[in-house]
Amino acid sequence: MNRRMTMVTAIVGLALLVLGACGKSDEPADKPTATESTTTDSPTTPAPDPTDDAASALVGDWHDVKAKWVVHFHKDGTYVEDFEGVTDFRVGTYELDGTKVSLVGDDGNTDVGTVEDDALVFKLGTLTRVS
Repeated sequence: MNRRMTMVTAIVGLALLVLGACGKSDEPADKPTATESTTTDSPTTPAPDPTDDAASALVGDWHDVKAKWVVHFHKDGTYVEDFEGVTDFRVGTYELDGTKVSLVGDDGNTDVGTVEDDALVFKLGTLTRVS
């Protein structure tokens, strides 16, 4: 029995020693470790302000009845697409460079079309202003 008690005491002592070594240091961490991340303000590109240029002419609702496609252009440079009955199908920002219109979606895709008279022509279809 005495030998058994000595063995149990030795195992418990060894376990405490190992677990004690796993504890945190008493020193404060001055720098983040490799697994920690620091928070910094990342630079952001503001949405274009179409009220100051020709893009303000796009503000409003445009549609292609055949394609069942509607694009709502907002003053703040954002847009919302409705497609085949799905409201808010895609959102993003829009840019107008001369006659080139770019719909930069939050899904990572960019659709580029052209302004032709009173229409916006894209691969998907031709948008005309909703009356």
